[in-house]
Amino acid sequence: MHEAPRILVVEDEYLIAMELEATLRTAGYRVIGPAPDVSAALELLKAERPDAAILDVNLDGQWVTPVAEVLRASFVPFILTSGYVAADLQAEPALRDVVNVGKTWRSEFLLKVLGDALKGE
Repeated sequence: MHEAPRILVVEDEYLIAMELEATLRTAGYRVIGPAPDVSAALELLKAERPDAAILDVNLDGQWVTPVAEVLRASFVPFILTSGYVAADLQAEPALRDVVNVGKTWRSEFLLKVLGDALKGE
C-alpha cells in the first residue's frame, strides 16, 4: 500500500493555513501541522520528517529562514507561499531560488508546483 506524501505546512494566517490543509488533504497528501511559527515548525521537524514543505516567509514578524535551513540540510524540498517577490528573498540563501506561488495561489498551480518539488524538478 502506498503511503501518502507528508507535507509540512508553516503558515501564521489561520484561514490560509486551513485552506492549504484542506487543499492538500483533498489531493491525497498527509499534512504535518500547520505550524503558526518557527518554533512550532522546528518542533514538528524533530518529531517527523516530511516529504516536502510549504512555507510562508514572514511568520508574525519572524522570517521562516531557520526552518528552511533545516529542510535544506535534510534534503527536503519546499515551496513558498509568500507575498514577497524574488528580489526580497535573495538576501536569504536558504530562500533564494525557491519557487514562490504567492499568497493568492490557485489550488491547481500550488499542487503542480508541489508535485514538481516532490519529483525533484
